[in-house]
Amino acid sequence: MSSAATDPRSIPARLNLLLAVMALTMSGWLWIALPLLLPALPALGWSLLVVVLATTFYWSLLHEGIHAVLLPDRRLNDALSRLLAIGFPAPFAVLRFGHLKHHQFNRTAIDRSEVFDPALTTRSAAAWRYYPQLLIGLYASEVAALLLVWLPPAWLLRLAQHLPAEPGLPSLAQSLERQLLKPDTLRPMRLDSLASLVLMACSVWLYGAHVWMLLLALLGRGLLISLTDNAYHYGTPLHQPGDDVRHARNLRLPQLASALILYFNYHAVHHRHPALPWRALPAAAHPGEIAAAAPYAAGLLVQLRGPIAVHDLPRRG
Repeated sequence: MSSAATDPRSIPARLNLLLAVMALTMSGWLWIALPLLLPALPALGWSLLVVVLATTFYWSLLHEGIHAVLLPDRRLNDALSRLLAIGFPAPFAVLRFGHLKHHQFNRTAIDRSEVFDPALTTRSAAAWRYYPQLLIGLYASEVAALLLVWLPPAWLLRLAQHLPAEPGLPSLAQSLERQLLKPDTLRPMRLDSLASLVLMACSVWLYGAHVWMLLLALLGRGLLISLTDNAYHYGTPLHQPGDDVRHARNLRLPQLASALILYFNYHAVHHRHPALPWRALPAAAHPGEIAAAAPYAAGLLVQLRGPIAVHDLPRRG
């Protein structure tokens, strides 16, 4: 995994700031502006389709913030990312922790949602866990973090100790205690959670009888977030001790569509170079790498085939 420091000059700061303003405007429309206008103009409810379709764009901006390449100044990067996360809604520190752990634990026992061991469970039982996770589970767990961050740290650590571990890698509980559950992290995380919860409560009150529109929009956002999460890793080689855990695939999109999601479909490129800003990903791709990738829609839909037995997946060192 590339660990070279990012050259601040390579970050398109002005463009990113403009995109973040657009994303925050969409967030304000979803939570506050639209419900204020709905009683007079119910047809504006159709605008939520745009908000839902922009979900991957919104997440891609947050993703830049997670890797500290949204803005060159780290304090401004984190402040803007926290604002975006409040409207997501999930604590930014939780999103950052979860995504960076994904890079560290990719295709290990804790980060391969489609894989099951036939010696321990049946495919049918695995499917009961897999499909809810695929269709809404990831986003639901991120939103649930708004409440989980208020639990005592000792409770969260006990829960984390039940998660699978991988030989040669630290346990998630150790990382959680060291990186996320310290007082100087918990305080801002809980403040962000409170801001999101107040925003959500006000929005539900403003929508009133139209609250079903908000719920549908959040379900649509949850579907896109959860469905796209593992699409770049579904069926890829499993981790082995000593492996570099970079297994990922690209998915092919037309150039404009790819740019609109900040080249997030250059996912294998990103895993090789996680410190690169989004504008630099096309230049870092190998010749013909994206042209040879599977179409984006096919990469999403193939996941509907369901869980894969552990012995049916390749391994490589």
